[in-house]
Amino acid sequence: MKATFPHLAHLDIALGVLYPTLGVEIIPPPAISKKTIEIGVKLAPQNACFPLKVTLGNFLEGIEMGADTVFMAGGVGPCRFGYYGQVQKLIIEDMGYDVRFVLLDHPRYGWKQFLDAIKIMMGGRFSLVRAKRAATLAWQILRFTEELENSRRSLRCQVEDTHTLDTTIDRTLEQLRSVDHMGKLVRIRDQAREALREIPRQKQERMIRVGIVGEVYIAQEKRINFNIDRLLGDLGVYVDNSVSTVEYILHTLPFVRSQEKLEAWKLAKPYLNRFVGGEGIDSVGSTVRYAQWGFDGVIHLYPFTCMPEVVAKGIMNQVGKDHDLPILHLAIDEHAGEAGLVTRVEAFVDVLERRRKMGRKTLEAVGR
Repeated sequence: MKATFPHLAHLDIALGVLYPTLGVEIIPPPAISKKTIEIGVKLAPQNACFPLKVTLGNFLEGIEMGADTVFMAGGVGPCRFGYYGQVQKLIIEDMGYDVRFVLLDHPRYGWKQFLDAIKIMMGGRFSLVRAKRAATLAWQILRFTEELENSRRSLRCQVEDTHTLDTTIDRTLEQLRSVDHMGKLVRIRDQAREALREIPRQKQERMIRVGIVGEVYIAQEKRINFNIDRLLGDLGVYVDNSVSTVEYILHTLPFVRSQEKLEAWKLAKPYLNRFVGGEGIDSVGSTVRYAQWGFDGVIHLYPFTCMPEVVAKGIMNQVGKDHDLPILHLAIDEHAGEAGLVTRVEAFVDVLERRRKMGRKTLEAVGR
């Protein structure tokens, strides 16, 4: 079996450690490129979600590289993510490819189907001991990749040399690809944390703080959102991304719940008290959280036509009014351009900076 899978943040690093341990050969698709998007857009339904189109491109590029199996997760609720795998499977079959499509649906749709998919993904031999050992290491690697990206976001506006910051993090991410036991992971993690602590910081006043909310794929996949985290950091903005692949996986596993998501749902309740699919309720709750934390603004990232996020968008505007919190909504699809996004983000940051200055003048006037 030679399996391929969709890209999402640094999931490929964790899976690259997990599957060789299980005796499964994996063929990661090439990094998302213009070609990847063009393939998916050409073959997917016109009104399909943008993530469906991009991940379809991932699969076909992986198949062209020799993959004979596709691993894909399923979704639940009103969000169309639950249909991605089914639609993509039909498209791939219609193209004449003879590949096995393994769809990992939530166990609420049937425990047998869920366990059968797990068995295939584990190399055909389901051993709890073997699976636990491999999955624990891969899970810790995935958590650390998110820690590294969180450090990149928070430190970019603070360090004197962003090149050193990027080099340190990118080098560490490459080192993680060769991790084969927990001891090696711990050593790499300790060295990276120490290296990041040693990067000189700039002396500056309190910086503009912006929170990112939205759909998990668009908000996490920097090759799709035009690396908005880096753009903001280079503008001197402190960035916090509320969307986490780790928390998303936790919340979709049976018998487990993400405490971070549960907290967001609680905060959203005065505005939205029911599940609308996807990350809709998370976006509302995280916006409330950023308001409570005193952030200067929020950027909402989502695929064009995404129903849960469109629902959230209207409600978030009310949250913004109630808490005097500016919100920039950015819908992204194959027609989105980097130049337009950069212009809108730069204008948004200018607005936040002017608000900060006006606020200071008002406080000074009151003080006199």
